[in-house]
Amino acid sequence: MKKFLSILIFITDGVEDIETISSIDLLNRSNINIKLVSTNNKREIKCAHGTKIISNIFINDLKNINLSNESALILPGGLQAAEHFQKNKILLKYLKFFKKNNKIIGAICASPSMVISSNNLFPNAKMTGYLGLKNLIPYQQWKKYPVFWDKKYKLLTAQSVKYAIKFNLKLIKILLGEKISLKIEQEL
Repeated sequence: MKKFLSILIFITDGVEDIETISSIDLLNRSNINIKLVSTNNKREIKCAHGTKIISNIFINDLKNINLSNESALILPGGLQAAEHFQKNKILLKYLKFFKKNNKIIGAICASPSMVISSNNLFPNAKMTGYLGLKNLIPYQQWKKYPVFWDKKYKLLTAQSVKYAIKFNLKLIKILLGEKISLKIEQEL
């Protein structure tokens, strides 16, 4: 079956294992094409708890891809990864591109506060994130929900690894509809 939608998942050493793997797994089950984009230009990425994954593409090579074909961009959490993402100027350029082009941006755990909020990418969007870093998100933007979708700004966020599956099912629902999201959830 042809995959009609495509999503970029940005990865680097220290990404949270389950947040990353659940995105890969559930999006593949939904027949969504995923590209694992290495932001540290290493093919093999070592996750926070030792899982090794292989990237499809280096961030420097994204310039050769038509990004208008990408439906969403995902930033898994993991403290080490979020610190790297926060300072990665090339990644920040792509986040701004996705925002400007009204494409979905998803961030889990440490990434909403450390990447999205600290770089003031969505100064008016509502979001959630890792409770231990809640203080980095302005009070008026904070939502206490485990997974939160700000439809106006196309920003999907989740609090932690505990909610990774809910996060991905919500993304599938947004992209493909409730029927497919429920079908995938029932298969789990």
